[in-house]
Amino acid sequence: MRRFAIIILDLDDVHPDEDDKVRLIKMIEESLQWWHGYLGQGDKLELDKWKVYYVEWGDELMVARVLNALGKFREYIKGEL
Repeated sequence: MRRFAIIILDLDDVHPDEDDKVRLIKMIEESLQWWHGYLGQGDKLELDKWKVYYVEWGDELMVARVLNALGKFREYIKGEL
């Protein structure tokens, strides 16, 4: 089964366009490559193998739905996340 990392970034007061997704993907992947090069043999996460699978802009309701699907909704509501 494929595995994914799910990262939710707070974009409060930032209003990116659809075209910005491509730029963000490129920056994230370049950053992962840089960190892999910097860490060398100490890169236990094998960051050179990571690829951005999907980027989507969402609102608070979308984030709540994702966290609910992950079983983290209670922590989200309590403000623990």
